[in-house]
Amino acid sequence: MVTITEKYEKRVEKLAESLDVDAVVITDPVNVFYFTGCFIEPHERLLALLIDVKTRDTALMYPALDQEIVNDQATVTNHLPHNDGEDPFDRLFEHLGRAQAGIIGIEGAHMIYDRYQRLLDNYTADQIRSVGKEINVLRGRKDEEDKEKLQEAVGITEKALADLVNGPVSGRTEKEIADFLLQKVKEYGATDVSFGPLVLAGENAALPHGRSGDTVVEPGDFLLIDFGVVTKDRYVSDMTRTFIIGEPTDEQAAIYNAVLKANKAGISQSRLGEQMNTLDRAARDEIQKDGYGEYFTHRIGHGLGIGLHEQPSLDSQNTDKLEKGHVITIEPGVYKAGFGGVRIEDMLYIDDETQVLTSFPKDIESITIEV
Repeated sequence: MVTITEKYEKRVEKLAESLDVDAVVITDPVNVFYFTGCFIEPHERLLALLIDVKTRDTALMYPALDQEIVNDQATVTNHLPHNDGEDPFDRLFEHLGRAQAGIIGIEGAHMIYDRYQRLLDNYTADQIRSVGKEINVLRGRKDEEDKEKLQEAVGITEKALADLVNGPVSGRTEKEIADFLLQKVKEYGATDVSFGPLVLAGENAALPHGRSGDTVVEPGDFLLIDFGVVTKDRYVSDMTRTFIIGEPTDEQAAIYNAVLKANKAGISQSRLGEQMNTLDRAARDEIQKDGYGEYFTHRIGHGLGIGLHEQPSLDSQNTDKLEKGHVITIEPGVYKAGFGGVRIEDMLYIDDETQVLTSFPKDIESITIEV
């Protein structure tokens, strides 16, 4: 049986094997958690995981006020606390010097400009390389334990949504519904929502990333609900269902069924070894055939795990292939300004046989809420 420490050591080893640098400086708190099991929100202070690629030696640089969290959670070789008022880069350079790190890797998409400038005090630009891609590839591949923890997050999400639709919906505001879902997911063991909840009624449902407000849900509305949770182990979920309040009109039914067909087509195409852009094409073709192509304005989906948006990106330009362990969303949508919108989103685990982690009903009869 793999111990907790071995789990994180194996992740460090896999990263080191993929790199052509001497040391790595990781500053994204989610990435630090991925490689150490320790989550710290450092705010303006410096948090950095230092990895010696050759020896696999690890050191965590962190605000001294977080010492107890590090003691309880971090699976690293060396602790490097720093106090307020100290320059943590002095210790960082000292540690990297002992590792004889001539070339260092950073997360190019996360390292802020001021800290990059500090690195230039000891390294030239040619000695600093981005290793974000290698980290993202590693995080993109989940194992059976990851899948189980993601399934737990999905289960909490679906139970909360079931509680909502089993009670009165019409007459409540978007914000009231969002607050209800937040309360429920915490009752079921989540530490928080992963975003939102995004609750959009009527014409607001035409805003792919709108904001829940004081709009009252009324008969005849689309009601788009997109939300997820964060579990105690920091795994997330992401699911969208769109409801129809009362008997659907012909146009509502046509739009909903177009998106449902696209959702099913995207899921059917989500097979091990398939090019990722073919998933987008399969779903988009269905919506275009039904005459709503211009209203589908985003990619078909994305990866997720301990972050809400991880690799891979399932967009029309990505020719990479689905690999075993990828966890992705399939979320086509149609957004018609002045009328409303529909999005249907499911989570999938890619394996020899693809597994759909979400199971909340999505046929038009099930999502029609009587008034």
